[in-house]
Amino acid sequence: MPPDRLDALVKHPFHRETIERLIGFIRDLRECRTPEDYVAFQQDLLHATLTANAARAERSRVIKRLRRRQKLPADAPELVIGDPHQLDDWRLEQDVLERVGRQLRSIGDAMAWQAFHYDRRHIIALRRNESPGPMTLSKEGTVHEIQFANQQWSEHRQFAMLHDLTDCLRIGDVTVFSKPDHNNEQDILLYELKTNPNRREGPQLERTRMAAEALHEGGPLPGDENARLIDTGVPYATHLSALADAFAHAHRDGLKTMRVPGQRGLLTLDIPAAGNKWSPQEATRQFHAQYAALLRRTRLTGQHVRYSSGDSAARHYLTAPWGIYPLQPTQCAALIADVLVFSVTLSSDNFVEELHKTGLDARWLLPEGAEIEPTQHLLEINAHGRRLRVPAAEIQRLLLELTDLQTWAEGIDRLLEKTQDRCQPWPYFTEEHKVWA
Repeated sequence: MPPDRLDALVKHPFHRETIERLIGFIRDLRECRTPEDYVAFQQDLLHATLTANAARAERSRVIKRLRRRQKLPADAPELVIGDPHQLDDWRLEQDVLERVGRQLRSIGDAMAWQAFHYDRRHIIALRRNESPGPMTLSKEGTVHEIQFANQQWSEHRQFAMLHDLTDCLRIGDVTVFSKPDHNNEQDILLYELKTNPNRREGPQLERTRMAAEALHEGGPLPGDENARLIDTGVPYATHLSALADAFAHAHRDGLKTMRVPGQRGLLTLDIPAAGNKWSPQEATRQFHAQYAALLRRTRLTGQHVRYSSGDSAARHYLTAPWGIYPLQPTQCAALIADVLVFSVTLSSDNFVEELHKTGLDARWLLPEGAEIEPTQHLLEINAHGRRLRVPAAEIQRLLLELTDLQTWAEGIDRLLEKTQDRCQPWPYFTEEHKVWA
């Protein structure tokens, strides 16, 4: 996106208002303890989501008419900034509302992670489907799901989480959390709802059944008969405390770079602070100069593998949502809205050396300069007579979560030791709640 358009988008009143709302949502979510808390939180998020998506649909309707060189409809919404007869001004507002919708979905993802007690297995199993698109009341299924959730609360006092408020829950329509028993254990029930009980939806129901069996019985994950969830048995560990420290310095200085264990370079940017300190041209120069200096200090050799947080709300395939990161609510909201940005870089050579310390034989499959898709395999690891190919999404996750590389390598070693032939393993670590909660 051209810098001037990006600047207009980020400074748009809709976007500024949403940042404040995101802070409130994150604070409220962290206070949720009871089913009643979650029901009230979800109701507020639902209202905000439906309002944003309806506003975006209204702009889309106007854009279609202007493209056909027709007059503005009599009931056209009020354009907040610009000339209502200019197509590009309507497009800008539509782009803003698309971002707002994703940012609210990122809050929904944080709600899902917290409701599932930060157990990544549920996210891996229930994300294996296409996105259902924006949540609107024009869809009959949406109305039915909302009614079902309301009924679960009014009749059974149970929290029913609406999947369409999230990006990470794409299988099933609703998850119902039963009341905890005297041992503080609860049933978690996955529902695929039908508006017409006579209509058959075999594939959707089959994927829902497979997701439930993968979670509770060790069955295959939806979409791949060889894919299984594998418990590494290794407690999860990260270096996210370094991210909090870096953001604190960036808030004062605009930019902060530092080395992170595992031969990684971390760069953080506080856009408002940088804008107050430098002109746009000088900020760009500072960014490139300090990033180059970071690479020299970290002594990264081989190819540089780099991932950034920018424009990633409700886009990441595996990475935890910004709303649950161990940061202040204002920082989490700023990450969602791209007011704070960070990137993590490692070298292909150093990463392989880290894996060798755990006895893993690894080699990169990364063609230099190639376009990378999240599902593309970037790394091949051999150990215990097994071979594992690691997708780009997993490399992105361990960089953006600043995962401790020795923890990850130990988990992969355990995984290959216990995985059967032909199994495509999806690893998860224990005690993740200690990182995110």
